[in-house]
Amino acid sequence: MRLKIAKESLLNVLSHVVGAVERRHTLNILSNVKIQTTQQALTITGSDLEVELVASTTLADGACIEAGETTVPARKLVEICKSLPSAALIDLQITEDQRCILKSGNSRFVLGTLPAEDYPLLSTENSLGTQVQVTQRELKRLFEKTAFAMAVQDVRFYLTGTLLEIDQNQLRTVTTDGHRLALCEVLASSTATSSIQAIVPRKAVGELQRLLSIEDEQLTLLIGRELLNVTINTPSRDKEQGDITVRFTTKLIDGKFPDYRRVIPRGGDKHVLIAHDVFKQSLQRVAILSNEKLRGVFLNFSQDTLQLRANNPEQDEASEDLVIQYQDAPLEMSFNAQYILDVLSVLDGDDVRMSMTEANQSVLVQDPAHPDQTYVVMPMRV
Repeated sequence: MRLKIAKESLLNVLSHVVGAVERRHTLNILSNVKIQTTQQALTITGSDLEVELVASTTLADGACIEAGETTVPARKLVEICKSLPSAALIDLQITEDQRCILKSGNSRFVLGTLPAEDYPLLSTENSLGTQVQVTQRELKRLFEKTAFAMAVQDVRFYLTGTLLEIDQNQLRTVTTDGHRLALCEVLASSTATSSIQAIVPRKAVGELQRLLSIEDEQLTLLIGRELLNVTINTPSRDKEQGDITVRFTTKLIDGKFPDYRRVIPRGGDKHVLIAHDVFKQSLQRVAILSNEKLRGVFLNFSQDTLQLRANNPEQDEASEDLVIQYQDAPLEMSFNAQYILDVLSVLDGDDVRMSMTEANQSVLVQDPAHPDQTYVVMPMRV
């Protein structure tokens, strides 16, 4: 195998797949990327057996001197490419003794390789499953508005991912860590005849957020029993290079997501409307003097007034009064300030609406301008 290619063109394709590669894996070959060249195209694959990314692009005439395939250390190849001058031309060659020689200008690097036929791949040829049509922009938005509420480390492994649900042409993402819940939904067309659920792992969600753009290009998600597949086309940053096609595949988490509908509070009889930016900035200030471990902040609602208070074991105190729209009975609640701030960070409207019942009951947080987003935050036990 031998390939002559501009540094930026090779790095552009590599950057789409290297996120799937683990630095240390029990299988040494999974620290590598698989490189395949033909006269027409360059294809690079990265995988950790949970998430697989395959990026392809067309090659300029004469770029592929000898077709072939191999695997090389992913991080080393990326670092070498990044260290070369911006206009560098890379000559990549696999010798008869299966060593990878990379030349550029006066630089020469020799990398060890492993056989391409030994590189394990997820089964991506299966066309069975539910097809869902959605735009890149909408899919990216679904994950961005809910990813923050995924559990990080939890024995309930099904909470460490994002629930993807298709129900009557609604595509919905739901996340929860047991203390808060996030839900966002968009219209989408699908082949599903009944409600379908799939739990996408945390790493896969992060890679999808990175790959998706804010374009209105239609995507087709294929959701099977064990895998989720989607192909994403991204314009190349390099004018000399064709567009890059990325085939994304992830294993789904095998588990049953809890019935999130039971968690969403209904019929709250106390309602408050707060200016979004004022509330967020005030909460950030008051939280500075909260307990560093618990991050507890008191919210005291009274007639058209909200008082925020915080204190800590060092006897520090902070308080701030806000003008709000609130006409119900006085109510004091305590929250982890970060949980509220995380919600405020993904709301885009000018106002925030909160619906409550009692001091120890969950609070419903919404943006009046975007009813397709729903957030639930549990108060702290005082």
